Order: sequence, then structure tokens, then C-alpha cells
Amino acid sequence: MRAGTPLTDADRMPWLRSIGDWMDGRIRAGKPGVVTCSALKRVYRDVLLDGRDCVRLVLLDGDRDTIAARMRERKGHFFKPELLDSQFADYERPGPDEDTITVPVTGTPEEIVDRILTAVGR
Repeated sequence: MRAGTPLTDADRMPWLRSIGDWMDGRIRAGKPGVVTCSALKRVYRDVLLDGRDCVRLVLLDGDRDTIAARMRERKGHFFKPELLDSQFADYERPGPDEDTITVPVTGTPEEIVDRILTAVGR
């Protein structure tokens, strides 16, 4: 992605499994954790949730224009704004059976975090 080439499903799977392994370690240790990633497809989310009933998915929901504007404001990030369209092309909105918490990305980062914490009962 740093080179401007979108990742394929084959590129992502080892990374998703590594995230799952990390989550398993946190769960075994009884420690909380937060993982951020673009789990764009259901198959990606299925890998992350496999056997992990205590894990909750939070969708930071925003339209393309809002996200593009925020990306233009970032400094020094590896993700090139030119890749945004490939992300939206791959995106599969979570279905109702996925029990995903959806939080709009409007507002400040602090407001977004407050919404997430409220949704997860913290």
C-alpha cells in the first residue's frame, strides 16, 4: 500500500490471522485491547471474529468525501489518498447478523471515542 498498490485478499489473510493471534493472547491474559484495521469484507471480519465471542466490531462510518477530506489533512501517513476508491470498491457493509456497532465519524476524535465507549457499555 505504501507503493500505491491495493492489497489483495491473499496479502491480507496472514495479517488478519496475526491480528487474531494477538487478540487470542489478550483474551487468554484477560486484558482488553483495541485493534484498528480496514476489515472491508465480511470474510476479513469472519477471520477476526472466529471463535472470539467477546470481540466487538465497531464500524467508523463515513462517506467517501468526508474520509477523503480527512486523509488530505493527515501528514506523513503511508496510505495514499489515491487508494481510497479501491477501498470503497472492496467494501462490504456489515450485515444485520454481524452485530456491528456503527459509529458515525462526524465530530471530534474525542466525541467519536465517547460514542464508542457508550455503545460498548463503558
